[in-house]
Parts: sequence; C-alpha cells; structure tokens
Amino acid sequence: MPPTTRRTRTWPFHALAAALVIAGLLTPHALLVAAGLILAGSVALRPSSAR
Repeated sequence: MPPTTRRTRTWPFHALAAALVIAGLLTPHALLVAAGLILAGSVALRPSSAR
C-alpha cells in the first residue's frame, strides 16, 4: 500500500502563474513571462515533505 500523502491546493498559484505568462505574451514583456514560469516551476517542484 502506498504511503498516504497530503494534498494541498496549488491551483491558485498555477492560475496566477498562467495569468502572468498570458499577460507577458499579450503585452510583450519578458519579465512577466519569466515571473510566471518561475512561479509555476517553484510550485510544481516543491519538495514532497513541504506539500
């Protein structure tokens, strides 16, 4: 039996990251795109102990 894991709600952070990327693409601004990608990556790659 696999160990029990606790799920957290990360969808607000992913939605914010997607909004930053879309805003950066609509207004050609590379810093918004980079901020969205960094936020999405940091949320997705959090250590499992912190989840």
